[in-house]
Amino acid sequence: MLDTGISLLLLGFQSGNESFSFLWDTGSNISFYEGTDPSNSKEFQIGGQVVSIRRGEGILPKGIQGLVGLDFFRGTCIFWDQKDLYWFSENSPFCVHPDAYLGTQLKILSTKQKGEHTFVSFEYPKSFQSYAHIDTGASLSLLPKGGDDEFLGERRVFRPGNSILIMNHWRSMEPLTLIAKSGFREDYQNVEFLTGISLEN
Repeated sequence: MLDTGISLLLLGFQSGNESFSFLWDTGSNISFYEGTDPSNSKEFQIGGQVVSIRRGEGILPKGIQGLVGLDFFRGTCIFWDQKDLYWFSENSPFCVHPDAYLGTQLKILSTKQKGEHTFVSFEYPKSFQSYAHIDTGASLSLLPKGGDDEFLGERRVFRPGNSILIMNHWRSMEPLTLIAKSGFREDYQNVEFLTGISLEN
């Protein structure tokens, strides 16, 4: 696993003599690799396992070789320790408890599942409490705008098919609060986020 600061890349995919790194995107249901070859899918080897991943052409920004979505880990459970991603078969003793978390801190948070997607309880702006979708494929957070947020300009956001959307970029003036199962609240200051995109898309 490589944390680039704005994205998480899974390293070590092999196909023939080539090595690939894929974006880990918990906001996507479907995995695919970027390619122009005529086949609809390709076999990759990773961690001693062989997996078949479908081809998607012209979908990802230049430099991203592929994307690993939720379907990649179906029937398994995972554990991420900030450097390595451990991937276990669903009948492994490690998977007796059915939940899988992105890191050691996430398991203490108040979460809920909707289908295969995970949401965490948060508060922003002050007294507005809701659930946030955990999306490891997003470079910046999407939040509801608070009253005194600082406008930082505009950002270009890549969408499927290499279309580009211009969105407003903000810095929070109030703390963003994550809420633990115990009721403990952890505040994050000066969070940068985007507005102006449909959350359904």
